[in-house]
Amino acid sequence: MGVSQSSPSDPGASESETSIDPAEPIRQVRAILLHLGLPAELVLDIMELAEYYAIVKAERTDGVTLRADQHTHMDHCSALLYLVTPPLPDCKEGESAKKVVWVIEGHDQGWGGQHPGTFHGAYSWYEACIFRSRPGETDSDSAADAEFLDTHNLYRKPEDVREEIHWDLVPNGDSFVWRVQGNRVAAREFEQHVIEWRAGEQMDAAEAEEHGHGTGVGFVEALRPGDRVGLWMRAMYGGWRNTIAGATVFLMYDVR
Repeated sequence: MGVSQSSPSDPGASESETSIDPAEPIRQVRAILLHLGLPAELVLDIMELAEYYAIVKAERTDGVTLRADQHTHMDHCSALLYLVTPPLPDCKEGESAKKVVWVIEGHDQGWGGQHPGTFHGAYSWYEACIFRSRPGETDSDSAADAEFLDTHNLYRKPEDVREEIHWDLVPNGDSFVWRVQGNRVAAREFEQHVIEWRAGEQMDAAEAEEHGHGTGVGFVEALRPGDRVGLWMRAMYGGWRNTIAGATVFLMYDVR
């Protein structure tokens, strides 16, 4: 899985540039505004209104197809971990995650389903999880987990990965995932979806359902320093497939 981490001033940064602190451009702009004599409270308000946040970005651009029976023949329930972000950096008091943006391009098997052309009854979809270090986990444990998931990414359900790694999955009620997006039913062409989840804001449920989006309730608020976000491909029931061309995840957080 190829991932990259970049700042808002350089959204196309390559993997070799991942050592750059995503928060540094934010601090530089804030220092310039303060140097102009603006009050600190006004500077923070300006940057908040402009949504000038630090960004942890993960991107993967190779195509993958997941069959519903890929994990176990004749079982018709499969999950493939397509992408894992770098960890969210440590934050100072008052700093927190503000927004997550998903850009996903994919389609289903191109036939079948009861509601072709819509997102209703889509059994080809995408889910997100939050990986969190367990108490006592070392840097070597975390590195081993990341390396393991590069090659061991196929499970029946996302929660099954908990038995294989040192990381925990953050619960979402009775589940460990959040639905991100469904593929349009019986669509043969790739379609790009852009989904935004914001802290403190709730997406209209009816509108989200109409466009196949997940509402993401509680996801951004659940993020903590050190967390990584995973994007899963899902397919369920006989004949269903999920084909992805690529995906990008932006984790945005404020800097004080």
